[in-house]
Amino acid sequence: MKLGNKLKEKRLEAGLTQKELADTLHVSRQTISSWEVGRTFPDLTILVTLSDIYDIPLDDLVKEDSRLVDHITEKVKKSERRKYINIVLSFLLTAATIFLVYLGLQQHQATQTNEYGLSPSDIYNSTWEVHYDPTRELDQSFISFDNNRAGILNIYDPRLTNPNISDEERADFEEAWVARGLEDGLNTYRNLEVDVEEETYVVSAQGLRIEFTRLSSTLIRNEDGIEYHRVLDESTIDDLYLVDEHLTEEHDTNDES
Repeated sequence: MKLGNKLKEKRLEAGLTQKELADTLHVSRQTISSWEVGRTFPDLTILVTLSDIYDIPLDDLVKEDSRLVDHITEKVKKSERRKYINIVLSFLLTAATIFLVYLGLQQHQATQTNEYGLSPSDIYNSTWEVHYDPTRELDQSFISFDNNRAGILNIYDPRLTNPNISDEERADFEEAWVARGLEDGLNTYRNLEVDVEEETYVVSAQGLRIEFTRLSSTLIRNEDGIEYHRVLDESTIDDLYLVDEHLTEEHDTNDES
């Protein structure tokens, strides 16, 4: 028996008119009529309610109508797909919201100025060159920052303090620099973070932590007393690779001569 015929049969057995059943289900009388002649189907929620009203199992109500079973199966599949899509979209929306909040917070923190006039934005996207080296060990030194990396190019030369130094003594100097964490050439460090503590910039990244004291808006000094002056309001980390190659070739040429 088709569902429409069964619905009509059960309604009549219950002594209900189409209008009375429609009022109970909060639908129109025309909707009841459409179900009973087979033009449309009740949705699954209403079918459950009808099975309760007529006191018969839901399976007995629908199992003989293959069209309805296929219809319900397809709706369930679509519902599951929608549910999956909604879960994925909710996850993506949550992830995007968290990222935007984090990005906004990071940008907000980067532009905050402390009571001494220091802000992390003073360091981000900037390039600095050595201005004064009390150790007299640096031939050249550049420090550059973008939003995520720090690039440090150091060229050490013991001949600055001892022009007649031997190769063996120079090797000893280089070992001493490495022991102090002073690596010759260009090194880059990711996950850059800049904090300000009173008159000090605290720069940290993977494998790096340096504190710079602000001397002026264009001059900073590290813990070793080496001073750097600001040369650009942008990052030049990628360009430092070329500078490193040029300076290395220049030093190799000087060594040969």
